[in-house]
Amino acid sequence: MNLIIAGGGTGGHLFPGLAVYKKLKSLDGGIKVYFIGTERGIENKIKDEYGFELFTINVKGFSGKSFMNKLNSLIGLFTAAKKVNSIYRNIKPNYVLGLGGYISFIPLITAKLKKIECGLMEQNVIPGLSNKILAFFGITVFASFEETKKYLRFSRVIATGNPVREKIFELAVSESSKKKEFTNKKNLSIFVFGGSQGASSLNKAVMNMLSLLDEEILSNITLYHQTGEYDLEKVENFYKSSKIGRYEVFSFTNNIEHYYLSSDIVICRAGAGTLSELVLLRKPAILVPYPFAAKNHQEKNASVFSNKGCFNMFKDDENLSKELLQTIRKIFYNKDLLKYMYENLKMFTIKDSALEIAGIILNKKNSIKNKI
Repeated sequence: MNLIIAGGGTGGHLFPGLAVYKKLKSLDGGIKVYFIGTERGIENKIKDEYGFELFTINVKGFSGKSFMNKLNSLIGLFTAAKKVNSIYRNIKPNYVLGLGGYISFIPLITAKLKKIECGLMEQNVIPGLSNKILAFFGITVFASFEETKKYLRFSRVIATGNPVREKIFELAVSESSKKKEFTNKKNLSIFVFGGSQGASSLNKAVMNMLSLLDEEILSNITLYHQTGEYDLEKVENFYKSSKIGRYEVFSFTNNIEHYYLSSDIVICRAGAGTLSELVLLRKPAILVPYPFAAKNHQEKNASVFSNKGCFNMFKDDENLSKELLQTIRKIFYNKDLLKYMYENLKMFTIKDSALEIAGIILNKKNSIKNKI
């Protein structure tokens, strides 16, 4: 079977696709998987590490652009369509999986016109323009959220959840079998991170919050703080001059699961991948959605869980330090607040989203074989 995975640009789009890619390879050793992306996307930076063949097309986003930029984007689509056509002639794919966003638009439309089986992943609650159009053309949508169905009422939407790295999924299964204890012991461990690049406004708000905490709390908390490269020195200097009992400061980690497990609560952004990991691991969190995300999708995604009592959510504004201060104080003295979030997270079943999507793709392969 020949499969094309189209899309990427950012880790939020690409890494769920990589989880499906690895699952497919484990289920069918004979499958050949190719990627279509862009030269400037993250897929071009990690293709050698993951060992996949990448074809690049030159496409740009359409939504929110000026008239001239939109015109240039449309011209670019025609050029990309020619290249995708050529790729399909050479590879003859049995299935095309789009990862969402404008990069997957032309590969999926072309697949549909050529009557190649195809599917589309949607990480956000509310689909973007490209995905709405693709769904309208009858392409199956693999949605991270059940709520997405109401925005695509006349489309085939399967709520698979958002695939995560295999290590995170295995850890979630392992941790779910353990009895979780929440006590009012006088210590609290906190993991702070703003994504792979860090988040300066979040770093600043956390430092302001820590500078206002009572000495009793400061001496009994542990901080794990991923800063991003830009803020590393500044945050390190702050912790060195503080009265915080224990801390670890680093710019980036490839071992995020260690810090998830080591912490009682996480303070972080609300990217789709992060939310999926928190939910699977049933990890209480304070979410601070990135305020400049397209169509405010981080806040909308986070609201699905905060409205059900799974997480606290605060806006990234001038009140953030105060909100963090009040919340950490309450949790430090009342660990039942952590238990409340944990119990609410248990309403979401732990399922292997990558396996579900891979299974659907492979069943399509079998149906294609049966027709021949």
